[in-house]
Formats: sequence, C-alpha cells, structure tokens
Amino acid sequence: MSLLQGILLGLVQGITEILPISSDGHLAILQYIWNIPEAVRVNLTAALHLGTALAILFAFWHRLKEIITGVFTAEPVKRRENIKLVIFIFFASLPTVFAGIFIKDLIEKFFTQKSFIAIFFLLNGTLLYLTRYAKEKRDSLNWVTAILIGLIQTTALLPAISRSGTTISLAVLLGVSRKKAFDFSFLLAVPVTIGAALFELLQIDFSLLAPGAVFLGIFLAGASGVLMVFLLRRWVTSQRFFLFGVYCWLMGLLVLFLLR
Repeated sequence: MSLLQGILLGLVQGITEILPISSDGHLAILQYIWNIPEAVRVNLTAALHLGTALAILFAFWHRLKEIITGVFTAEPVKRRENIKLVIFIFFASLPTVFAGIFIKDLIEKFFTQKSFIAIFFLLNGTLLYLTRYAKEKRDSLNWVTAILIGLIQTTALLPAISRSGTTISLAVLLGVSRKKAFDFSFLLAVPVTIGAALFELLQIDFSLLAPGAVFLGIFLAGASGVLMVFLLRRWVTSQRFFLFGVYCWLMGLLVLFLLR
C-alpha cells in the first residue's frame, strides 16, 4: 500500500465512518478498484477503525465526563437520569457485541460481493431519506426505543450500512428529537466502536501492512473524524439529514452499474 493510498483511505475512513454513509462500504469499493487482497483489507480496516474510535472519544469527552459525574452526583433527579442513560447504553450495546463475536466471519463474505454492497447502500439510503417525514414527539428515550436502536446498530456490521445512519434515523423515525438522537447514537458508539477497535487491533497482522502509510491513515481518520462529528451535529438538526440518503442511492447505483 502506497503513502497516497494510506492518505486517501484514512480520509475516507474518517469522513464516512462518522457521516451516515458507511465507511466499510466505501473502503470495500476502494478495495475493489485497487485490487487490495482480502486479508490486507480486513487488517487495514481494523487499523483505521482505531482512528475514528479515538475521534469519537475525543469529540464526546466532555459529555462522557458529565455522565460519569452525574452518576455520582448528590442530586437524586440528575443521578437517576444519568444512571438510566448508562443502563440504556449498556443493554443497547449488547446485540452488536454478540453479533460481532458470533457472526462477524459470516458477514465478511458480503464485502467481496459487489451486488450486496450496492443493495445495502440503497437500503441505507432509503432509511436515511425516510427521516424527511419524521415528526419529533419527545426529547427522551425509553426502554423500547433504546433496545430497538441497539438492535438496528447490529446491521452496521454489513458493508454499506452506516452505524450512525441507522441509529440516528431509527431514533428520529421513532419520534425522538434530532438532538437527542444524535447524542444517543454517538454515546452508544463509544463502547461499541472502541471495544471493536481494541479487539480488532489485537488480531491485526502488521506484516501485511505498510507501517508508515497505516499510521498516517489512522491519524487522518482521527483528525477528519473529529471534524465530521461537529459537522454532522449541525446537519442532523438542520433538517437536511435526509440528503445523505440521496447520496447513498447514487453510490448504490454506481456500484451496481458502473463498477466492473
């Protein structure tokens, strides 16, 4: 892998992991175009995920501190709210953890099939576009909403299905306010993304990767990821979030009809 490829892959990972357009789908396309061997792609994706995991942790550090201090505060109402949020995050994370452990190898087969990548882009785009018609009904989560969001997050293990896209979209479609949907989506990403990145890091075969290009890619994935978090927050609350669905439709059609 060249230095230029490392730069491009890092930027693609950072931008598309945070935005609701699927980093794995875009990396799979680049793998297809550049004829990157499957073993290299798996190890490279795992390494780049570390950059975006650190980006999410950095961007939400103050919010995480608020939650932790809120759990131990002397104010009973605030303490109950933060404890409930931590419990929601814990149980909503479990489906993805179990899916990642037990069916990740099966899911990997989808990454080499162009038709599946195209179909999943189209499905991801449809879910995003439907948020155009969503109505805000409440500014809080309940057990049903949290578990449903956790369940749909497991679909992000598939190529071209976005973790942030599915979780934010479903929350908004269930009537949760856009600000709350964004907040819960990325708080939910902290344990799942960081846990997955550390787990994958332990299994990376660095002999298959070019160290300089990979470390540059990780840095750029993290830096661009932080920027995208702040931009996405604005887009989610600006009522233009559904336009990402149009982009995913175009990507799906591109993969389906133009890539050979």
